[in-house]
Amino acid sequence: MKTRVKSFLVTIIISLLPGIAVGQGVPTRDELSQPAPNASWNVFNLNGYDTEEIAPGLFTFRYGYTRNIFLVTSDGVIATDPISPEAAKIYRQEIAKVTDHKVKYVVYSHEHWDHVPGGQIFKDEGATFISHKNCATHFVDLPNPDIVMPDIVFTDNFKLELGGRTLDLLYFGPNHGDCLVVMQPDPGNILFIVDLVVPGAIPLAGMADNSLHHWMRTLRELEAMKDWDLMIPGHAGPLAHRSAVTERREYVEKLMATVKAEFDSGTSVFEIPTKVRLPEYRYLRWYDANIQNNVQRVLTYYFMGW
Repeated sequence: MKTRVKSFLVTIIISLLPGIAVGQGVPTRDELSQPAPNASWNVFNLNGYDTEEIAPGLFTFRYGYTRNIFLVTSDGVIATDPISPEAAKIYRQEIAKVTDHKVKYVVYSHEHWDHVPGGQIFKDEGATFISHKNCATHFVDLPNPDIVMPDIVFTDNFKLELGGRTLDLLYFGPNHGDCLVVMQPDPGNILFIVDLVVPGAIPLAGMADNSLHHWMRTLRELEAMKDWDLMIPGHAGPLAHRSAVTERREYVEKLMATVKAEFDSGTSVFEIPTKVRLPEYRYLRWYDANIQNNVQRVLTYYFMGW
């Protein structure tokens, strides 16, 4: 099963390669921090791994196309999504380069298998695992031997405190699945946002488990929060301006409005996926590869009610 899952994830990533400017130099923090549309969000590496300090004691670790964060405190480390057993071994080594403290906590962003397997290496050193309670339900319903079950679950927001540092886990209800949390490490002006937004890109082809109206509600709620400026995404580059959230929301809302107009006018459901296009968003990464399937997903929302 592990080999099939890994092969499937590799296939997804390869299908998204067009539009990625690999090896053209690493964008500076200032470049990445500029508002959307921002071409520097398309410049990132898909190879190997790296670790970068984003703020004092706050690091992001990237393995291939996926990234997480970890927070170093005076009393230990708060780690997040292990990514995979292979990634977690390197992740642990990277943490050890920064501090000799143990990993005290591992926090899951949500339930998906491209983010959360591989935590046993941290469990073996005594880490406590935390997730929203709905994630634990998914882990029981669809078991994966590489996913460590959470020790602590919560139903609303959760504040994790360690060594004088805090990590707020913000739950917005259903959106991308039903257990995803956005993380806000102190001092708070940076959010770790997994999968709700990939800066500078349109969504994955099928947007399979995204509840479209709840997703848009969540993005508006994030936009309404005034105490943050930058985001660390769960995929691609290390940093982006908060306007990446608005860019994603406006794209999906425009797509929904356009598809609905065609549907309400009586255009055949077989014709809409090949007819609807948003050329003003062609600058977004993966537009050509994913636009038709994005349209199909939105059509399903209006035609089938899910």
